[in-house]
Amino acid sequence: MNNKELETQNLRKNIWKFYLYKILSGMFFSVPVMVLFWQDNGLSLTEVMILQSVFSFLAVALEVPTGYFADVQGRKKTLVFGGITGLIAITIYGLGYNFFHFLVAEIFFSLSVSFNSGTTSAFVYDTLQDLGEEKQYKKIWGNSLFYGMLALALSSVLGGFIAKIDLRYTLYASIPFFAFMIPLAISMKEPTRHKFIFEKGYIKELLEIVKVKLIPNKKLRWIIVYSGVVYAFNQAALWLYQPYFKISGLDIAYFGIVFASFQVVAAFSSKYAHKLEEKLGQKYSLAMLVLLVAVSYFLMSNFVFLFSFSFCFIQQFVRGFKNAVVTDYINKLTSSNIRATVLSAESFVGRLLYSAIIPIFGWIADVYTLVQALFVIGATTLVSGIVILMIIKKAKVL
Repeated sequence: MNNKELETQNLRKNIWKFYLYKILSGMFFSVPVMVLFWQDNGLSLTEVMILQSVFSFLAVALEVPTGYFADVQGRKKTLVFGGITGLIAITIYGLGYNFFHFLVAEIFFSLSVSFNSGTTSAFVYDTLQDLGEEKQYKKIWGNSLFYGMLALALSSVLGGFIAKIDLRYTLYASIPFFAFMIPLAISMKEPTRHKFIFEKGYIKELLEIVKVKLIPNKKLRWIIVYSGVVYAFNQAALWLYQPYFKISGLDIAYFGIVFASFQVVAAFSSKYAHKLEEKLGQKYSLAMLVLLVAVSYFLMSNFVFLFSFSFCFIQQFVRGFKNAVVTDYINKLTSSNIRATVLSAESFVGRLLYSAIIPIFGWIADVYTLVQALFVIGATTLVSGIVILMIIKKAKVL
């Protein structure tokens, strides 16, 4: 076998190795019981929300520098660092007992997520381009997402049963999987960097697009703001789900099954969003989002019983529907040369708002009650959503 054939063989191995990398990263057994673990270690809901606020903000802030790192140092090395920081994070969590320990762990988790963020897709695309098979990208990337989600669903279901024994065991269970990601990434073949994640001068170009294209365009600006509000408030109760399930009387063993079902609802919502949007039209599709989010919180706050988790399915429907439909609206309002940047700005607005509001709702849940916090989220969602919809209507977006 000559060098060319050997190189081609190693590049082909990248694909199944990457599938395995995604599966290992999805073996996160603690997801459905993480808040209960924090509370078991003395954290208040305010502190829980602060942890997630810090994580969300850092994950966004670190995206550009870690993207540059991947462009300069290579995809393989970046994936190795993603594995190392992920292992450090899960190990600190497994050994941690207070807010400071968990804060350090969240910082490492944000690094891990950022290292993997744009690098994974670039690694797959560059590998396929080296093989002359870049047309297979959608299929390969879709498969990797499927395997990752399947692993997360499986680990979530198992996590609920492991938590019945001990909440901390759910973290210990993830450590071997996270550890194996490192030698796996080291064994991968570095592909040629055909397309940079962040071209030179990206920050300057981003600011120029925001200043010249985004700010003056009222339709685009308010669609992005509205999308950010829907995302932030729809996700606001994510870390309140577990204590909510607890007060509703749901056994901890079933938490994982419920969380897995959330992924299924969101997936089907996303898959059939275009059909529903065609029937409703843009105007009602947009208005429906904020109303559904608000209604879901009002139902959760007023009806607390064993199957109250079913109200959360509304939020999962919105999650899937919004991702498919709002992105399409933004695409229609932008030209192809700035589309990716505008979509990044839309994601940034949502995450920034999410980071800002969740500590407030955590504090309300601590000072008053969890049910009252859910009602406040619903009321705030409704008021802010209606105000922005009125502005959008005045701007003749609808």
